[in-house]
Amino acid sequence: MFWMSNATELLNFFQVKAEAMERDWEFEAPGDPVLSADLDTCSEALAQLDDVIMHTFQQCVYHLTKTLYSLLPALLDNNPFSSLEKEKERDEEGEDVSSLPPTVAGLVEVYRCSLMLSREACLSPPLTSQTFGYLFFFTNTSLLNTLLERGERAGVILGSKVRDGLFSWSRAVQIRTNLDLVLDWLQGAGLGDIASEFLKKLSVTVNFLCVPKTRLIQSSWASLQEDHALLSPTQLHHLLTHYKLGPARAPPTSWAPPPGTELSGGKTREGRSWESWRVIM
Repeated sequence: MFWMSNATELLNFFQVKAEAMERDWEFEAPGDPVLSADLDTCSEALAQLDDVIMHTFQQCVYHLTKTLYSLLPALLDNNPFSSLEKEKERDEEGEDVSSLPPTVAGLVEVYRCSLMLSREACLSPPLTSQTFGYLFFFTNTSLLNTLLERGERAGVILGSKVRDGLFSWSRAVQIRTNLDLVLDWLQGAGLGDIASEFLKKLSVTVNFLCVPKTRLIQSSWASLQEDHALLSPTQLHHLLTHYKLGPARAPPTSWAPPPGTELSGGKTREGRSWESWRVIM
């Protein structure tokens, strides 16, 4: 992150110098071969610095997302209302994220440390926004893909109880609470707008699963698609097909998509590569 910050400062400095040289070349010494060669050299150097910034950005987000990846499932799996989690919360009092339950504390700590590093490195506001934009982009796609992939599974047996699957109202409320805890912290840290923008699709999906079952079974495909427009037809169909209505209870016919609806061969995954992510200084 320090390299990215320093390279950005150098790039901005040399861009100003190069623009001044270009003005001199145009108005004072047009056609000067020496100045023309200097401008070519500057252009090459600026391109190299641009590559350094992109490379350091990729390395930063690679290592940060690698850490995030192992922490994200807790947001889907852990119950923020359980007495066990409340007990752990009291035990961890005094840490930087002590006001948060352990379900999300580890995840928020990564964001907190990243923000602290960006400030220590004096990273420019645009680069800070883009770094966190990618972290939230990764968070959104990783959690959404995991939710869609695991949601169709049946509930699991925990002791003498059966825990509902992810595509159920009870689990969705827990996920929504965990997500809101993270978003509230990010809002307080000044990252709320960026987080809300990039976590929008995950939020919409969880909101869909939080719709009370009695209301959901009375809804039609058209109304659900209108209310959750960010979901692709394939994703909405996947959610409805595997939603846990109860033992041996089939989905209502009103949930069926109209004939001719393009379902993309059942592909529900979101992309999460930085290949098309270009850093803008």
